[in-house]
Amino acid sequence: MSYSSGGQGHILKRYDEDMRKLQKRVMKIGALVHEQMASLRQALTQNDEQIGEQVIEADRSIDLLEVKVDKFIVRLLARRSPMGSDLRFIMTASRIVTDLERLGDETAQIARVLAKEYANLGACRGRDLLQELRTILQLLIDLLDQAMQWFEQQQYQAALELASGKLPPVTELQHALSRWAGCAEEDTAEVAQAVNRVLIQRSLERSLRCIQNMGEHVIFLCTGKDVRHKA
Repeated sequence: MSYSSGGQGHILKRYDEDMRKLQKRVMKIGALVHEQMASLRQALTQNDEQIGEQVIEADRSIDLLEVKVDKFIVRLLARRSPMGSDLRFIMTASRIVTDLERLGDETAQIARVLAKEYANLGACRGRDLLQELRTILQLLIDLLDQAMQWFEQQQYQAALELASGKLPPVTELQHALSRWAGCAEEDTAEVAQAVNRVLIQRSLERSLRCIQNMGEHVIFLCTGKDVRHKA
């Protein structure tokens, strides 16, 4: 589904083209973050000791595209003076891009932690923590894909469940992160392992929050209500 102004479109066709272009660029950043997270998960699967390079390089590409989108939004605001649903769409796009960039940063941070002391996470209660991390990353990737789809399709109800934490994948992620937190606090872990576990835990928690923020932004897009810090 492409951008819709909610009516018959604008008199100036170029206006509609600009809005569709903005949507495509937001979706492109989402796709880049997906690829970045998938690369990290794949590196863990392949036991790739060069785990950080590709993921960190992908983060630079995301940062550059964020800057380009910001400049495009500024020009769009200056040229079109948007109002109503158009202005909400532009604000939503800008907020989602910010959270996508932050999600990319957290993914790169996990890669840096693992690259510094690769695989130094140990085991916890009989579980391989690298395998646990692969599972959590896949859950985050799937949830990100859903959030981007709901933005593209302006799905209010799904966005509400995402933001409020009532969505089953969010609950599953919260349980997985709770188990990880328990392992991060284990006294039996070596100092390096304990530090790595805590650093990764914080990045994973912030990653989930970034995706839930996207749900809040879609609610704003659909209703005009700002539910940040309320959902």
